[in-house]
Amino acid sequence: MLPTSISTRVIAAFGTVVAVVLLLLAAGWIVAGDVRHANQSVRRLSERLRVEDAQDRAQQQLRLAIGEVTRAAEVPRAITPVQWRRVERALATFRATQGSLGPAGSARDRATADFAHLAALLIGDARAEPRQIARHMPEFLAALRVLERERAAARMVLVNRIDAAVARSSRELYASISRIVFGVLAVLLLLLASVLWLRRRVLRPIVAIADQLRQFNTGAETEVKVAGRDRADEIGDLARGLNEYRDAVEQRRRAEKRIEFLAHHDMLTGLPNRLLFEERLAHDLARATRTGERVAVFAIDLDDFKSVNDRFGHAGGDRALNRAAQLLTACVRADDMVARLGGDEFAIIQVAADQPRAAEALLMRIFRACDATAGDEVPVQMSVGVALSGAEQAREELYNLADMAMYRAKSEGRHTARFFDDALKEETRLRWRLSRDLEGAVERGELSLVYQPMAEAQTLRVIGYEALLRWHHPELGDVPPDQFIPLAESSGRIDSLGLWVAEQAMIAARGWPDHALLALNLSPVQFRKLGLADDLLALAERHGIAPDRLEFEVTESATLLGHRREAVLEVLRALQERGARIVMDDFGTGYSSLGNLRDFRFDKLKVDRSFVSAMLTHPPSASIVRSIAALGESLGVPVAAEGVETEEQLALLRRWAFPQVQGYLLGRPEKIESVLRSAAYAGMIA
Repeated sequence: MLPTSISTRVIAAFGTVVAVVLLLLAAGWIVAGDVRHANQSVRRLSERLRVEDAQDRAQQQLRLAIGEVTRAAEVPRAITPVQWRRVERALATFRATQGSLGPAGSARDRATADFAHLAALLIGDARAEPRQIARHMPEFLAALRVLERERAAARMVLVNRIDAAVARSSRELYASISRIVFGVLAVLLLLLASVLWLRRRVLRPIVAIADQLRQFNTGAETEVKVAGRDRADEIGDLARGLNEYRDAVEQRRRAEKRIEFLAHHDMLTGLPNRLLFEERLAHDLARATRTGERVAVFAIDLDDFKSVNDRFGHAGGDRALNRAAQLLTACVRADDMVARLGGDEFAIIQVAADQPRAAEALLMRIFRACDATAGDEVPVQMSVGVALSGAEQAREELYNLADMAMYRAKSEGRHTARFFDDALKEETRLRWRLSRDLEGAVERGELSLVYQPMAEAQTLRVIGYEALLRWHHPELGDVPPDQFIPLAESSGRIDSLGLWVAEQAMIAARGWPDHALLALNLSPVQFRKLGLADDLLALAERHGIAPDRLEFEVTESATLLGHRREAVLEVLRALQERGARIVMDDFGTGYSSLGNLRDFRFDKLKVDRSFVSAMLTHPPSASIVRSIAALGESLGVPVAAEGVETEEQLALLRRWAFPQVQGYLLGRPEKIESVLRSAAYAGMIA
C-alpha cells in the first residue's frame, strides 16, 4: 500500500473545512443581506446628513464674508478685491449647495431663498449704498435664525432615523451571529486538529532541515547532510532537492574563491599580483603613519631573463620565474609580501621599525640565496632597488623610487642592489629640472653645435666633420650630452630636436668644399616617427647639400633590435638609395653586431672608443680592434676608429690598415667659427 502523501491529507482536511465553511457562508449570506439592507438605509441617511453639514458650512462662510464686507463698508474702510471675490464666491457656493431635501415649497426652502435674497441685498448695499446696511441687517439676521431653526429640525429628524436603523440592525445581527458561533467553533476544532498534525508531520521536519542548512549558510567547511531525504512524501523531495542545491552552491563557492584568488594573484607563481600589491602597499603606508614604522619597497628584476627565454623557451622562462618566486618567498618574513608585477618584475613590501637594517638584512638573505643557485642550469640573478617610506609617502611615488634605484643597480653591473638615497634623489631632481629646462632651450639659444673632424688615417687629411649637440645651461653650465639626450628621447622632444640639429649642421656645411662629409647621429627614438627619411632628405635639398655628402650614424645596440627592426631598416635603405651613407656607430658593443651586418650593408663601421682607448694596455681590446679592421676589409666596408688621442694609438691603427680615424689627436669638437679658422679646415680646402 502506497503511503498517503502530505498533499492528499491536506486536501482531505481542507475539503472538510470547506464543507463546514460553506454551511456557515449560507447562514452568513442571509445575515449579510440583512446587514447590507440596514447599511444601505444608514448610508442614505448619513449622506443626507453630510449634505446638511455642507450646507451649514456654506451658510457660515457666507455669513462671515458678509459680516466682513458690511463692517468695512460701515466704518467706512476700503474693501479689497480679495474680500469682494471671497464674499461673491461664498454666495455662489451657498446657492450651489442649497438643494431641497424635503418637499418642494417647504418652509425650509422658503427660509433658504429669503436668506440668499437678503445676503445678495446686503452685498449690494455694501458695494453701492452702505447706509442701507443698517436697515436690511435685522431682516437678514431674522432670516438666518429661521434658516438655522429649520436646519436644526431637519438634522434632528435624520439623527433619530439613523439611531433607529442602527438599533434594528444590531438586534438582527446579534441574533444571526449567535446561530453562526456554533458552526465557527466546529471549524476551529477541525483547524486545531489540522495544525497539530501539520506541526508534527511537516513543520518539525522543515525546521530540522533549516537548522542543518544554516550550518552550510555560515560558510562552514564541514559536511552537512540534509535530514529527511529518505521520506517518500513531499518533505523527502524537499530534503533531496535542498541537498542537491547545497552541493551546487558549495561548488559555486569554491569557484568564486578561485576567481577571487586569480583576480589578486599571479597564475604562474601563485604570488600576489600588482592589484593586491598596490592595495597592501596603500594599507601598510596608512598603518605606518600611525605606528611609526617605515615601509620598505623592493623593486626586483631578473637579470638576463631574455637570454633564458631564448635558450630554454617559454617553459624554461616559466621555471626560472617559479624558482625566483620560491627563492624570494623563502627569504622574507611571514608578514612581508612578495608579489609578481608582470614579466620578470617582482616586488616585496617589508614593514619594520628598524629600517634600513631590516631591508639590508633581507637583501643579504636574497643575494645569499641567489648565490646558492650558481651551479644550477639556470642560475637566479637579480637587480634590486629599495626605497624607504617617509612622511605622507604616496604609494605610486614610493614604488617609482624603488624602480629608479633598481635601474641604477642594473646600470652599475647587475646582480646588485641600490637604495634610493640622497645622491640618487638629487640626481632625480636634477633630471627633472633638466627635462623641464630642455623645453624651449632652442628658442633661448642655449643649444649649439660643435664639429669634430674626421680624417684619413695615413695622411690625417680631414675628410669631413661630425656634428655634435651641446647644451650650455645658464645656471648649471655645460650639460653632458649623455645626460640631456636620454631626457629628450624619453620626453619625445628628440624628433624636433634631431631635425633642428640636422638643419643647423646642413646650414653650416653649405660653405664647405663639395667633397667634405657631414656626419649626423640618429637617435633610436627618431625611427618611430613616420617619414624620417623624407624629412632629412628634404632638409638636404632645401639647403643644397648633396645626399652623398651625408653620413647618418646609428647605434647597433638599440636601433636595429626589437619589433621595429624592419621599419628601421626601411628608413636606412631609403636614405642609402638616395646616396647617403649609413654608418654603424659604437661597433662591437652590441650582442648582434654580426647579425646586423648580415641583414644590412653598412657603408662604414666605427669602432667604439672604449676598445681604442684600452688597446695599448689590454690585449683583448687590441685583438677586438684588429679583428674589426680585418672584418671590414673582408666585407669591403671602411672602418673608422673613434677616440684616438695619442700618437701610439694612431701608429698601431695605421699598422692595422685602418682607413679613417677620429679623436682629440686630430682635433676637439669646436664651433663652426673655430672650424673655419682651423688649419685642418684650410688643409681640407687645399
